[in-house]
Amino acid sequence: MKKILIAGCSQEISSFNPIKCEYDFFDITRGNEIYEFHKGKNSYIGGAINEIENSNNIDPIYTFNAEGYASGVLNHSSFLKISNELFDSVKRFANQLDGIYLSLHGAMSTQEELDPEGYILCEIRKIVGEEIPITISLDLHGILTKKMLKNCNGVSSLLTYPHVDFAEAGKGAIKILKKIIFDSVKPVAARIRIPALVRGKELITENGLFGNQ
Repeated sequence: MKKILIAGCSQEISSFNPIKCEYDFFDITRGNEIYEFHKGKNSYIGGAINEIENSNNIDPIYTFNAEGYASGVLNHSSFLKISNELFDSVKRFANQLDGIYLSLHGAMSTQEELDPEGYILCEIRKIVGEEIPITISLDLHGILTKKMLKNCNGVSSLLTYPHVDFAEAGKGAIKILKKIIFDSVKPVAARIRIPALVRGKELITENGLFGNQ
């Protein structure tokens, strides 16, 4: 059985919102609470659970998940408290792991750190080393940075707007992880920046401009 650590830290901020986000804005679950909350739900981790339970060779380890409400910029001290709790939860199992799945968003920001997800991945990579594969799931509105790509092995993201495929994105991250662990696949990811500014109606999957392409 391969041991896969399941954790997360996600929030979408708006820098135009004057109300700073604090630690208490997050719903935090630990250990088996994560499984109990997400089992059967259309959520990133719910999809990951479904994919894992359809496999017979994965032993999941649920550690720490912080889900924040949409708000203003995250207070940096609150971010450090959350991220350190996440890191501590990874350290407890670092020597037992065959892989890691992280449920992220891609649109966090603090007063001092413009790339919190990149920071999280970089620090976790320091904890577990280069050999342990890490896959992540992201929101469609997430910003994929060079630091994020450098410190993970695979990315799965939402593909619909309005978002209805949370579980599919979580499943996708686990499927990538399984290919790496069991089939020795070595994914290559590239980031392409497109100079586009689009309005909400153009993004609707079923009838928007991009949905019709």
